[in-house]
Amino acid sequence: MSQSNAYTVISAQNDHECTTVRAHPRNETYHVVEYADEDARERVADLPVGSVVKMELSRAGRRSNVWRAESVRTAQTDGGTSEKKLK
Repeated sequence: MSQSNAYTVISAQNDHECTTVRAHPRNETYHVVEYADEDARERVADLPVGSVVKMELSRAGRRSNVWRAESVRTAQTDGGTSEKKLK
């Protein structure tokens, strides 16, 4: 299962590399714990809470509500809008 959507960062990446995001407009919460590559992980780590990103997510194994970021594109940050492709 893969989902591509806009998400708001509600919890910045922690020491276990988990970032929590909320989907638009459904308000579903996703815990992103895996990344397609190191570059995607680092770029997500730099996103402040409140940033809006477009991501393609896929399930991370069999665990419940944990996801892998296959692609990440910044949609909006605290400083305004940007369509800079991160991966």
